[in-house]
Amino acid sequence: MEISVLVVNSNNAEGNDWRNELKGRGYTVLPECLNMSDMLYALTREKVHVVICESSLFNDETIPLFESSQTYFPRIKIVLVGIIDKDYLFSNLSNVAITKKFPAELEKYCDPPILFSDDKMMPEHQVLSVLLDDHFFTGEEAAAILAQLKKLSPGYVTICVRTDYTDDSVHKALNSCVEKYNFTHLLPYRQNEFIIIADKSPTQEFCLHVAADIRAGLLKETNTMFSIGISRLRYRAEELYACRKEAERACAATHMFGHNSIICIDYLGQNDIEYIYPSHKEKRLIEAAMDGDAACALQMLDEIFEVLKENDHIKQSLVNKMVLGILVGLNIAASSRIFVYEKMNINSLSLKKLMAVKTIDAAYAFLKQGICDFANEMDDITEVSRDALFHKLTASEYIPESAEELLQKFKTTLSYINTAIYENSKSDIFSLIREKKKLK
Repeated sequence: MEISVLVVNSNNAEGNDWRNELKGRGYTVLPECLNMSDMLYALTREKVHVVICESSLFNDETIPLFESSQTYFPRIKIVLVGIIDKDYLFSNLSNVAITKKFPAELEKYCDPPILFSDDKMMPEHQVLSVLLDDHFFTGEEAAAILAQLKKLSPGYVTICVRTDYTDDSVHKALNSCVEKYNFTHLLPYRQNEFIIIADKSPTQEFCLHVAADIRAGLLKETNTMFSIGISRLRYRAEELYACRKEAERACAATHMFGHNSIICIDYLGQNDIEYIYPSHKEKRLIEAAMDGDAACALQMLDEIFEVLKENDHIKQSLVNKMVLGILVGLNIAASSRIFVYEKMNINSLSLKKLMAVKTIDAAYAFLKQGICDFANEMDDITEVSRDALFHKLTASEYIPESAEELLQKFKTTLSYINTAIYENSKSDIFSLIREKKKLK
């Protein structure tokens, strides 16, 4: 797990030194912050785990901001570096710690949380459920999670068993087969659906033999109607979700192959990429672009094209059609917000330019530019709304008693209001409330 550290230091040179040292230690270091309003802006916009703050910024005027951080960001550890002149009471600020010198004792605040440990291991079925689901792990993250089981070897096949009801007889029949073949795990995945994971690169013939035993056991021991689907063999932990999708698709093909059947995914076609294609990441790409979050959208784009490039048998014309599908998804999402769609004019996403694309790299470049333009357009539209909100806040004679009251009145979030204030005045929501109260 990456640890994101935010450095808050009014001394630009010293702040840069701290950030460079943190980067050298492998932490993710966020952009420069020179004061407490900068800090609050970053906390509401970024994923922050630890704040390293110079102690001189802790004073009578900023104490309310530290107290607010306790309320709104209780999981973020704030480390004050230096000496606190006055004897402030820290008992109410459990998320604030003091260290006399950077980087003394820094590691104990920045150490990543332990996801798994020997004395508190995540249950086996939970680990497998996470990896079988549509996830956003990198290859390294997926492999690290799977390695916690300490008994799975690369080369994975999943067998999906879908029944029309589940009772003790179904569980007993499936458990009997799993124990007989020393399978790694039988996982009740969804209602009336079970996933069996085999490792150590089992052959298709072996999996068909095991499935035949499962079929015989279900027919003999139960009255349930069922179908059994078998995935392809895959070697990477991050592709377990594709195995699950393949086995589920095979299970669902009863109209073609009949009930109480064993159906291998290869019966439906051997070169399909439908199951390995990360459609959940395409959905996230579109959502991120609609939010104006170009960085997240481009990360999803990279992972989608990683899959496309690995499957080099796909013709360029088909790649272009998949790109067209993403364009259609973006347009459908935008058109659902009618006032947004009417304002958008993105020439880089024109169909004429897509038709001229001749290589997969050119297709990637086309989408990358288009997504950046799309996200920037959305960000600009959002910025207009934020500006309007800021002018409402400053022009109104309304004096809120607290940030919560302000959020309820404008039906939005702390991040949205604070961003509107910060980007128009370099101040923050708590300072604004304090200033309004002074004008009473």
